[in-house]
Amino acid sequence: MMYKKMLHIVVGVLLSGTVLFSGTKKVDEVTSPIVPIPKVSKVGGLYLSGALYYNNIYSEKYAWFDSGTNTQDELAGLTLIVGYEYNQFLAFEARASKSFLKEDYADEYHMSFFLKPQYRFRDKKEYEENYFTLYGLLGVGYIHIDGTDGETPAAAEVIGKNIISTWDFQYGIGISYTIVNDEYLSSDKGDISIFIEYNMHMDEKSILSRLYEYNPNTYTDLSMNGLNVGLSYHF
Repeated sequence: MMYKKMLHIVVGVLLSGTVLFSGTKKVDEVTSPIVPIPKVSKVGGLYLSGALYYNNIYSEKYAWFDSGTNTQDELAGLTLIVGYEYNQFLAFEARASKSFLKEDYADEYHMSFFLKPQYRFRDKKEYEENYFTLYGLLGVGYIHIDGTDGETPAAAEVIGKNIISTWDFQYGIGISYTIVNDEYLSSDKGDISIFIEYNMHMDEKSILSRLYEYNPNTYTDLSMNGLNVGLSYHF
């Protein structure tokens, strides 16, 4: 008797479920419109640069492009730069420089390692447009200066010999103009930048040396600053 009651209950439940499911309406699928993903520029990567530099080496004072300033020597040279952009606001650089046009008493080479904070003046929606970048340089560098026999030669005792070799804190500021490669708008690949910058390489580092053969004075410090003008290529 009990088994018959249980059987009736089970059958009743199954029949009621069938009625309920058969009475439900089919719900239409909801489809969302496809929203295009906006193009995001990929910033960063390796770049190589080459620059011509103009440097002042001086003890007492300097004047830009003035060969008549006492204790100042003017040099021209080449700078090679290997850089890596971590993001649009920060890059890292390693530099090597060597003078090839010497005027008076000095011949020099130097190396630099910089953090490069930067800001791009660029419309985020207009990646195909060229843009300016303002940047700073903060780091350390090694400077090596030898005496040489230029138009106003170094003192005889330092010609071909070292006047100073030292490490110093270095800094600079610059501006660049980037020409965008239209084939790679989603990255910096193929972009070319033209830049000009000011660098302070060495500030009043101690020496004890004559600088000119004609001048008997012994000088106790030496500084070096300069300008770079160059091109960068982004990989």
